[in-house]
Amino acid sequence: MSACDLNGTGVLVTRPAEHAQSLMAAIRQMGGKPTLFPGVQIEAIQAQEMASRLALLATGIDLVVFVSPTAVRLGVSLLMERFNSLGHLRFAAVGQSTAAELNKHGLTEVIVPDGASGGESLASCPEMHRVAGRSVLVVRGEGGNNTLETILRGRGASVSFLECYRRSLPVSDFGAVEKLLREGRIGAWMATSGEILDNLLRLAGKKAALLRQTPLFVNHPHVASRAFSQAVEVIFVTRGGDAGMSAGLGAWFCRSRATMP
Repeated sequence: MSACDLNGTGVLVTRPAEHAQSLMAAIRQMGGKPTLFPGVQIEAIQAQEMASRLALLATGIDLVVFVSPTAVRLGVSLLMERFNSLGHLRFAAVGQSTAAELNKHGLTEVIVPDGASGGESLASCPEMHRVAGRSVLVVRGEGGNNTLETILRGRGASVSFLECYRRSLPVSDFGAVEKLLREGRIGAWMATSGEILDNLLRLAGKKAALLRQTPLFVNHPHVASRAFSQAVEVIFVTRGGDAGMSAGLGAWFCRSRATMP
């Protein structure tokens, strides 16, 4: 049990199902009650299409950047297929959850930001300032953010992409979540990307006010700004990774109980 007991608080976990289990376990350990409602659906790109993309990859890659745990889960095996060995490459991750997924594949020497996650946070790491003349491969989903690419190219790096999955709006019924919100059985929800935030509000439709009135936990200031622009009333920015999100939940709810009359 955590030093801070969530005391049965319900938490809406919106990560893709395949990446939500460890966070849900952490919430349970803290005394909370997680409800899974994925805010994005992940679809791996078909093997034939990936074979064509892999064939276009240059062999002289110096650094590989992974933008999500999904990029690691799908991308490491593809890179092994292309290069046979990964021993000559350096690796970077945009956040702690992505770095943890790389660790599962035996890749432990990873450049990763200590605090907030995201491309800009990674770009602030000292190693990412020394990329002039280097070839950087970014492994991501289709249509990903290009902020990191712009920064690295501005520092003299050559940047290419391996897009190995697609994201889409889930086909989900918000009705069960609406019932829990109305009954006060969900006290927090989370969004680890702007896309997840947008999708949740879209899926909620006319009931989105129920989400806007419920404390939202995000792992990046950019997502917080996006939530603020969409009239979410209470927004808490946490550190990256499961540990950061769990600590944020604990800090908010334990503080709230401590200040109650």
